[in-house]
Amino acid sequence: METSIAASALHYLLLGLVFVTTLLLVLAGGAWLIGFSNPLRRRLAEVGASSDDTAPGSLPQGNFQVSVVAPLAKALLPEENWRSSHLRTRLVRAGWRDAQALPLYLAAKLALGLGLPVLAGIGLFASGWGATHALPTAALVAGMALLGFFAPNLYVMHHIELRQQRIAESFPDGLDMLVVCVEAGLSLDAAIQRVSKEMEHSHPFLADELALVSLELRAGRSRDEALHGLAERTGVDDIRAFVSILVQAQHFGTSIAASLREQAADLRLIRMQRAKEHANKLPVKLIFPIMAFIFPAMFLVILGPAFIRIFTAIISRGH
Repeated sequence: METSIAASALHYLLLGLVFVTTLLLVLAGGAWLIGFSNPLRRRLAEVGASSDDTAPGSLPQGNFQVSVVAPLAKALLPEENWRSSHLRTRLVRAGWRDAQALPLYLAAKLALGLGLPVLAGIGLFASGWGATHALPTAALVAGMALLGFFAPNLYVMHHIELRQQRIAESFPDGLDMLVVCVEAGLSLDAAIQRVSKEMEHSHPFLADELALVSLELRAGRSRDEALHGLAERTGVDDIRAFVSILVQAQHFGTSIAASLREQAADLRLIRMQRAKEHANKLPVKLIFPIMAFIFPAMFLVILGPAFIRIFTAIISRGH
């Protein structure tokens, strides 16, 4: 009797310890999540970070680039006007504005285009399959060469689409903040600088572009050129419309605050329409997963017992 009472007491004690431990873990996890998502703490941590970090869009330099990257890039680097080429524009839109971005990109194309087929050929001939299947081996090596040569293109295109999507999603918020700053009495140049600082942590891509516009304006570049450079660097249609409205408002002498307010209202409407468009596309996109995963399970549950009974009846009649 005493043994059973001691065992039950130990059992309840262990349950209590498990409950207390679980509760403490849940509270600690909740406190960590709340502290991590706290905007004030996040901004203080980011502001207090070291200012010696590598700036976005910059690439590290060293002896490797001088000895390896530069000779490889010279084989594909255009001789003239490469800084204003379409390829340079694509790299800038991907967020890589460093001078070494284009040589690194071309060196990667050449290295992968030559290295992948060589490695594939060595592996195939080392296994003995390449000597007996010459035509498939040649086709595979050629395919690896094409894959290696065009893989950097796909990587850059992915970064361009991702960056443009982030900028397009954050631009309505930035435009609303710009309207508030202009209506509060700030000039357009000061408003752009203030918005770039305020959005540095919440929307870094857009803040980086606006900060670059502010630097160009302070360096003496005209406002039209700086705004057109913003539209060219980003390649976002909403920013192109924003730039054209600002340029027209400046040329014709209309109110910039009113123009920005109308543009902000249009962007909010466009964002709502895009959200509705994505929501309306969901039923069509769900057809294939439903047909592939849900319908077979439903058919198995609904028709499975009937098939079993039919099969059992057929077997019983056969005997």
